[in-house]
Amino acid sequence: MHILMADDDKDEFYILQQAAKDACEPLKISYAANWLELWRFIRKTLPDVLFLDLNMPVKNGIECLQLLREDPKYDKIPIIIYSTLVSKNDIDKAYSNGANYFAVKPSAIEDIAGMIKKICSMGKEALQLIPPREEFVII
Repeated sequence: MHILMADDDKDEFYILQQAAKDACEPLKISYAANWLELWRFIRKTLPDVLFLDLNMPVKNGIECLQLLREDPKYDKIPIIIYSTLVSKNDIDKAYSNGANYFAVKPSAIEDIAGMIKKICSMGKEALQLIPPREEFVII
């Protein structure tokens, strides 16, 4: 599985990378620091799953989601919006704009590994579906 993580905080990427090592195999994780890097990357390589940080400069996660969902080429990419700060409004925006899931960023590395393991165990096909609203948030 190939995960692309778009997050302006590279430390978050390193934490996710470390946590994911044991979570599922084989796993490749790539990084984009903002919308421009994400756009350059995704035009060349389609990941199996895209994690979009909700709070990024240039374009936030919802704006990136909207732009990607406008192009049918990216319809099959499961997009997971994630954030440490969670509001019903953000979750509603992510859901209504076509995110596949909304993940709450855990603070402990073991919990991050558990979240990655859960996502990997779902498989790409299941992740492509948009679940009912009550199953949309991954904690």
